[in-house]
Amino acid sequence: MEAQEKIQKAALTLFFKYGIKRVTMDDIAKELGMSKKTIYQFYKEKDDLVNQLCDNVLLLEEHNFNKMNEDAKDPIHELMLISIKMREMMQNINPIFFLDLQKFYPTALKRFQSFKEDCAYKNVLINIKRGKEMGVYRSDLDVEFTARYRMAQIDMLMFGSYFSFEKISFTKTSELILDLFAYGICTMKGHKLINNYKKIKEEE
Repeated sequence: MEAQEKIQKAALTLFFKYGIKRVTMDDIAKELGMSKKTIYQFYKEKDDLVNQLCDNVLLLEEHNFNKMNEDAKDPIHELMLISIKMREMMQNINPIFFLDLQKFYPTALKRFQSFKEDCAYKNVLINIKRGKEMGVYRSDLDVEFTARYRMAQIDMLMFGSYFSFEKISFTKTSELILDLFAYGICTMKGHKLINNYKKIKEEE
């Protein structure tokens, strides 16, 4: 693993665990057992590191979205794959990470918002259209409104102040929000598919 890759991996782990603001370049250097001078060979300042990290992570997530779309047997299966992926991701993220991103890192936040619009929203839009055509989603759904509503749910989870994660975890909150969305847009045929996929997952 090259030095730059090691720096990004260590920084991301610390940012996810403690939030971005609390982690200093000294903390990252200490975590890696290298000098801060070495880190500054690749990044002129912490903001530069955060912005590059954001770009790399979102490129990976775009690939993951496309892969889940390709692997999914149907729109419901795609929702289940997304649910699993989000659970894996949220398990390692302190909610403070997103609040720090919103408050202190406008360039990275703008990149994240672009990703939501150019990748996440478009994928959700396609998923809902397919689901309606297959009869697993309700025929009366307004496709664009439903996709925007899903994006608003994600914003509410990541950047809102509506939830306390002391009694219920960030991960569990994400699962519940997706469940409410999925069951709310499905027909009875869709409900059966969700329950089947959940049963398969539990047995595995």
